[in-house]
Amino acid sequence: MKDYKGYLFDIDGTIVLGDVLIPGAKEKIEELRKCGKKIGFYTNNSSKNPKSYIEKFTKLGIETELKEIITAGGVLADYLKNSCKDKKIFMVGTKDYKNYCKDLEIQIFDENDEFDFSEIDIVVVTLDSELNYKKLEIACKLLHRNVEYLAANEDLVYPVEDGVFLPDCKAICNIIELCTKKIPKYFGKPKKAMLDYALRNLNLLKDEVVIVGDRLYTDIASGYINGCDTILVLTGEAKRDSKSVYNPTYILDSIADI
Repeated sequence: MKDYKGYLFDIDGTIVLGDVLIPGAKEKIEELRKCGKKIGFYTNNSSKNPKSYIEKFTKLGIETELKEIITAGGVLADYLKNSCKDKKIFMVGTKDYKNYCKDLEIQIFDENDEFDFSEIDIVVVTLDSELNYKKLEIACKLLHRNVEYLAANEDLVYPVEDGVFLPDCKAICNIIELCTKKIPKYFGKPKKAMLDYALRNLNLLKDEVVIVGDRLYTDIASGYINGCDTILVLTGEAKRDSKSVYNPTYILDSIADI
């Protein structure tokens, strides 16, 4: 295997399953750091404030810093802050993520706020573990007015403990699409914006990093489409015989085998 300067690790299904570390993940990250490698945690999970991952990893015994946390939600928030500063946004998302956006002075509204539909410029959908019918209803009615439509990531499901999968951002978007026929602009893996954001944070070039993940259509596609090497690990969604147009550079049983 090539000697890379940096590693971009997917989180769910690669480092953890739910809140449980995958065996050998912590030790491998520590080993790579001791060898002087740069580490990025490269996740499409858009339900959390990126700072929440520092707390999560600290509890798991993994030291990290904010610039290493690259989330689809972080990339989306960066876009909203810099390109939609004066826009009013209805957001389907968790309280944690909405507060993160509000801290960036993004104008966020949700189902608990009073607002006129004509005021809203953009509907944004993220992974929302607090999803309810009211959020879906308002999003559909707003999109009927042809407002702009953005979403964090294209994952349908995400893995947790005991082989269970739960609905992710695109599963929510698919419900909305059934009602509105509208498809959002996505920002997470495999979009170039996500990789560019990660490379800027870590001060690396794309030929200096390898992307490590468990999903062919997001993690491996992120590298395949954008010119980075990839490692598919078999601790999450994909299996060794899974078929895809996005072929990984390497296939390993686990992050521990790097």
